[in-house]
Amino acid sequence: MSSAQLPKSSLVNMLKGLRSWLDGLQPPGGATVWQGYATDNSYARSEADHKKQLVAEMIADIKPDLVLDLGCNSGDYSIAALEAGAGQVIGFDVDFGALEAAFARSRAQKLNFLPLHFDASNPSPDQGWAQGERAGFAARAKGDALLALAFVHHLAIARNIPLPRLLNWLMDRAPEGIIEFVPKEDAMVQRLLALREDIFADYSIETFLTTIQGRADIVSNVEVSESGRRLVRYSRRPEPR
Repeated sequence: MSSAQLPKSSLVNMLKGLRSWLDGLQPPGGATVWQGYATDNSYARSEADHKKQLVAEMIADIKPDLVLDLGCNSGDYSIAALEAGAGQVIGFDVDFGALEAAFARSRAQKLNFLPLHFDASNPSPDQGWAQGERAGFAARAKGDALLALAFVHHLAIARNIPLPRLLNWLMDRAPEGIIEFVPKEDAMVQRLLALREDIFADYSIETFLTTIQGRADIVSNVEVSESGRRLVRYSRRPEPR
């Protein structure tokens, strides 16, 4: 007995109905924690402009096809990378409000920029039979360049991830990149430490630089704020065989 099949027209109508339903979905109202961070933060406009300049310089130097922007927020630095010549940017952030703003900008400006929801403290694992059917984030997230601006302290301080392990995980994502270090004296880190004990003895610029130098050459190390924020550009050395 042959199994009955739906005609193509029925399948098309089902897909149209699904698309119509998806188009009608609206996110919950109200502002999210990081939705307005690009304009409401602890640093000056000149600092943001300086950071965009450093991003643009790296992009112009290495001309990456794919840039991964971890902690992309509403997309300021992703867009700066595209304007400097990057082929495509995939952004990752945990805040839905910031991602809504990023996606709206990408769609309105017709950018090759895809913002995705992602919790870096709980990345997707390999799944399926014998964990071999669907690759997890670590296997799939491989770019030509990495941006991790105002990102590290959220994982190291708020999520208790050891700084050396976090930096090595970031450098696994791309052979070239810029990672921002935000010192404990910065207002944002002070907010994270306000209601908890400071147990982070290894959270320092010395540990930050030493860890990066263990695998990569430091191309530049630029202070971008009065609080001591630094943008460190790295170029990963080939792994020994």
